Amino acid sequence: MNAQPRRIDPVLAAPAERTGRRSRTAVRVGAAVVAVGVVVGGVTATRAIATPEDTTPAAPGGQTAGSVFANRAVPDADLPAAAAVGQQFSYWTLGADERTHLTTATVLQPKGAAPAGGWPVVVYAHRPDGLSLGCAPSKRRASRDTAAVSGLLRSDYAVVIPDYTTVGVTGSPQYVDFGASAHTVVDAVKALTDIEPSVSPRWAAVGDALGAGTAVELARSATTWQKGSMDFRGAAATTLPVGYDDVLAGLSPASSPVSPDTVADVVYALASLDADDVTDLLTPRGKELVAKARTMCAPALTKAIGSTNLSALVTAPLAANSALDTALREGLQLRTRGFSRPILLSQKLVDDETAVPANLRYLTTAQLSSNKVVAKTYLTGSSTDASRQEQATVAAFLKNLF
Repeated sequence: MNAQPRRIDPVLAAPAERTGRRSRTAVRVGAAVVAVGVVVGGVTATRAIATPEDTTPAAPGGQTAGSVFANRAVPDADLPAAAAVGQQFSYWTLGADERTHLTTATVLQPKGAAPAGGWPVVVYAHRPDGLSLGCAPSKRRASRDTAAVSGLLRSDYAVVIPDYTTVGVTGSPQYVDFGASAHTVVDAVKALTDIEPSVSPRWAAVGDALGAGTAVELARSATTWQKGSMDFRGAAATTLPVGYDDVLAGLSPASSPVSPDTVADVVYALASLDADDVTDLLTPRGKELVAKARTMCAPALTKAIGSTNLSALVTAPLAANSALDTALREGLQLRTRGFSRPILLSQKLVDDETAVPANLRYLTTAQLSSNKVVAKTYLTGSSTDASRQEQATVAAFLKNLF
C-alpha cells in the first residue's frame, strides 16, 4: 500500500438517496473541526479534519457517499503483528438522517505477496464501544477485537474496520439503525477502492453482537447499494442481537433484567436519540447514565451502570412515543428473508450475551425462509470449545465465498 496522504476539499451537494430507506431517527450535526486519531497498536496519532458546515435543518450534506475526504498511512509501530501496512481514511457516508456526513475507517493489509487480482476484503463489523470519537477503533481498539482482526489478516484478507461514529453528529447509527450502519460499511468499501487499487473488488463482512445486525442487513442490501466494480460475496454473523429491537423499543419501568452489556447498549441508544424524544421519560438515574454515555466508552459505562436494571432508566414506556417505537423496531429488527447473498448465522449453545432459545428460533425461521442462510450451532457445553468451533466455521465460510 503506497498511497500518499491527501486531502480532498469538501464540495457541498444535495443529500444522496438511499434505495429502500427513509429517515428514521433524528440526528444533529455539529461543528467544523474535530481531531480524529488513529491507534492500531498502542500509539495514537492525531490530525485535524475539517467537516462541512451544516447549521440548519435545510442545509445540504457533504460530498457523494463513498467518496474519500482524506487519508494517512498507519505508522509501522502502530500496526498489529499480522499486518504489513495500513491506512486510516475519512470518507462521506449517508447517515440515518438521509444526509451525507464524515466518518472514518481503517484498512489493514496482510503480510506477503498479494494474489492476482488483489487481496480480498473483509469488513469487520465489530461490536461498538461507545458514541464519542474517542471510543472508535481508529482511536482505541478493544482487546476482544484484536484476535478477530489478526485472524482475518493471517487468513490473507485485507481488513476494513469502520468507526461507525459520524463526525459532528450526536449519536451513532449502529445503536438505533442497522441499515444506517450497513450503509456506512458499503460506503467505506467504496471509498477504499479510491485510495487503494491493489485490493480486490471482492468483499465480505463479519459482524459480532450489534455488528451482527449490520452483517444481516448487508446480506440483504449491499448488492443494491454497492457501486462500480464492488463485488459483495456474503456475510457472517455471530452473537446475534435477536430481540434487541423489543428490548429497546419496549423499554419501560416493567422491563425485565438483562445482561450489563445490553443495558449499556440501551443507554447508548437513548443517548443517540433526539433528546426531545426521551428526556422527559428518563428517571434521574437514567439521565445520569445517558449523560455519561455521551463521553464514556463501553468498559467505563458498564462499570458506571453497575447493578442498574433497565426498569430503573425510565418513568414511562418508550412506546408512548409511537413514532419512535416504530422507527426503532424498523431500524433494529433482524430480518429473516430478502437475502441477496449467502449469510452464516452462528449461535453457541452456551452464551451469556444472548437469549439462546430466541436466537435458535430466529436461526430456524431464517433458514426456512431463505436458501441463502447457513445456520450453525455447536453441540458442546464448553464456551471455549464452542468459540473455537465458531471461529473455524466462520473461516471456512469466508473461504468458500471467495
